[in-house]
Amino acid sequence: MTPTPDDIPRRPRTLSARALQDLTPGEWSVGGVRAALRQHVEGDFARSALLVDSVRGDDRIGADLRTRVMAVTGLPFRVDPSPDGDQRRALAVARELAAAWPRICPASTARALMRWAVMLQVAVGTCAWQSDGGRWTPQIKVWHPQHARFDSFGEAMQVQTTEGLADVTPGDGTWLLYQPEGDRSWMEAAVRGLAIPYLMRTLGRRDWNRWTEKHGLPILGASVPEKADKDDKDGFFADLRKLGSEGLVLLPKDENGRGFDVDMIEPANVQAWKGFEAALYHCDVSAAVALLGQASNAQEGGSYAKAQTLNLIRQDLLEADALGLAEFLREQVVKPWARFNFGDAALAPVPVWDATPPEDAKRNAETRKTAGEAFRLWQDAAAAAGFEVDFEAYARASGVPVRRLPKPTPPAAPPETP
Repeated sequence: MTPTPDDIPRRPRTLSARALQDLTPGEWSVGGVRAALRQHVEGDFARSALLVDSVRGDDRIGADLRTRVMAVTGLPFRVDPSPDGDQRRALAVARELAAAWPRICPASTARALMRWAVMLQVAVGTCAWQSDGGRWTPQIKVWHPQHARFDSFGEAMQVQTTEGLADVTPGDGTWLLYQPEGDRSWMEAAVRGLAIPYLMRTLGRRDWNRWTEKHGLPILGASVPEKADKDDKDGFFADLRKLGSEGLVLLPKDENGRGFDVDMIEPANVQAWKGFEAALYHCDVSAAVALLGQASNAQEGGSYAKAQTLNLIRQDLLEADALGLAEFLREQVVKPWARFNFGDAALAPVPVWDATPPEDAKRNAETRKTAGEAFRLWQDAAAAAGFEVDFEAYARASGVPVRRLPKPTPPAAPPETP
């Protein structure tokens, strides 16, 4: 349960317990994957978190995951003032947070949060607070979810630490819990759909290599005369075993053409490689759809220009990821920071990863420019008819944020001369 602002202490508390780290990566069988996914559905991430580590090692899935994550963390970032309270004070607080943000949530930390949020739909961490210059500054520590599980009786996420089992209370200034889809968010985890394609890619590549080996190194069939001397037969077989890439073997025959011979025995399924290729392509498409929302990059690679052309990531996914990450950090990190340092969580600034497409930004700028030119015309027409145009209402209707300037302080009266 998320605490209310009154439940948050005025000063942060230090968490002495550390996360357990006993990662045991290994090979996965079909049965092992199914067991991990069963536990995951029940809210136990002991195996599924390790499965995510293995799945990330796949070149195709890993590349699509990096594209999804870096598309968000690579967006233009800014810190907006809180929309509540005294705006002059909110602006000063936002500037202070912007200066401290690289220490609070560096890019690597944001990427770690996004990776777990996408693959597991659960990211767990803590805030490590430091006091410097009269300010409390948090630093986000992302924990491996291997030891996290949902307690269905207590209806709370729990983490096994070096000091025992601990309840995760998001928003208390100490614990962090990011569930992009809310309650039972883990049911939307990408690993549930990627586990089988991961196995298919792993096993399919192994079998394809075995097939290639058999066809690239065909079987040699040795023919020997039935009445040949045993020493001649043994010597012939020994010579065949020593053949290299450019081997030469002596094949003696009698006057009737009978004697030793060698045949290449080619497997008949010479087109079987197409089945492997089709299976791997199916897995590529599955990974692209699961992580990027579409399959446009299943066979396309890399440059930024190509990404812009193909629109590799669905815009709605990008916007949802950027908004979800910002809301999570504001609620569970920035609001406690504002309360601890300024005594008011309402002053918490708003972190923003701007996912507005460049084309839309250009179109919005042109629209506002046109609206500004039209305002002058309306203003002249209204003045001629004895009216005036409400500038503030017009600006807000055109999507232009405006703020009334504070009244200037009148100059002090000069001292009276005696």
